[in-house]
Amino acid sequence: MQQYAAAATLASNDPEFFSHEYRATCLKITRTGIDDIRGAPPEKLFLNSLPEYGEGELHVFASGPMSGQAGRGIRDEMPYALRAYDELLAAVCRIMDSAGNGKPRAENMDIAVFGAIQSLERNPDALLCIPRIRRGDNYTYTHCANVAVLLASFALRSGAGGKQVVAYALAGLLHDLGMALLPVALLNAKRKLSDTEKTLVRRHPKLGCDLMSSIGTVHDEIARAAFEHHERYNGSGYPRGLSGDAISVMGHIAGIADTYDALSSRRPYKGALFPHRTLGIMYQMRKKQFHPVILEKFVRLVGIYPVGSVVELQDGYRGVVTGSNYANPIQPVVTLALDPDGHAMCLHECDLAKDGVAGIARCLPPETSGIDPGRVLGIAL
Repeated sequence: MQQYAAAATLASNDPEFFSHEYRATCLKITRTGIDDIRGAPPEKLFLNSLPEYGEGELHVFASGPMSGQAGRGIRDEMPYALRAYDELLAAVCRIMDSAGNGKPRAENMDIAVFGAIQSLERNPDALLCIPRIRRGDNYTYTHCANVAVLLASFALRSGAGGKQVVAYALAGLLHDLGMALLPVALLNAKRKLSDTEKTLVRRHPKLGCDLMSSIGTVHDEIARAAFEHHERYNGSGYPRGLSGDAISVMGHIAGIADTYDALSSRRPYKGALFPHRTLGIMYQMRKKQFHPVILEKFVRLVGIYPVGSVVELQDGYRGVVTGSNYANPIQPVVTLALDPDGHAMCLHECDLAKDGVAGIARCLPPETSGIDPGRVLGIAL
């Protein structure tokens, strides 16, 4: 946990943490296709991690852009996405609370996961933005729901088959199950943990895997991903210090999603980072803690400025990102709400990649921006 606090401090003290190299890489993504950035990975890296499902290989980002592909706009999908997220969160609460007694209850877990996947299929931006526009009270629970959404979206975006997408969602939902067996006071500690406490926290991947053995619907690959989500590309992680291809594909992705949500969420010992600063931190860790190709694919998935972000354009107009741009992560769709003088205006949607308007100058904290992102997206939170 403390490494997240250190990273947050570093980013907050460095206004240029979103480096020129990182920005240039994002531009390369738009021009060359992501697999051409650093060369294609070894073919075995993307072999299907769930072979018994018979869904074929996980061709990461083989499919085209998903945003609104089923014909439902983000504002139309938002009420359904909120309901799907609430059901996912309820499933997490139920299983985590019961796991604290050593007997996790997984009823309705599959139903909640299916509902989330259906929302993502109709319009992925809606469900992905829920954590950004609504703060949960219990980080451990919301974190599991958020990682489940990220992993399901990654699998869908990769063109994975239905059962494989479910497996990725379940891996995210259950990846921190072992936390249910740790003292709450330890998880919410605002101080630096002692060596003994750090050792205890580092047991949670193994504790979670042991708990999963009592859940009949959890396959070995899902438990393995949960066990590996703190392993790191260079071998610096735990619990076994695995590296490179010794970590499963699902384990690599779970580790990236887990770190992304942890850094961009408010915690007892740190504030939330803007997504682009989070990705800047993680990008500096490529080839070290994170597999470089998988990380760059994740960048394209979430976007430099994810839907729900409040932004200010270079010409002073302010608005909310309401559409992702998989082809160009730094030029999303923005709905403008305030003019350069801070006056409210009729909502005006513009595609930064097509409309010839000014680019994004900076992200803004929603609470001080004068803009309610939920209202712009058509919902009341």
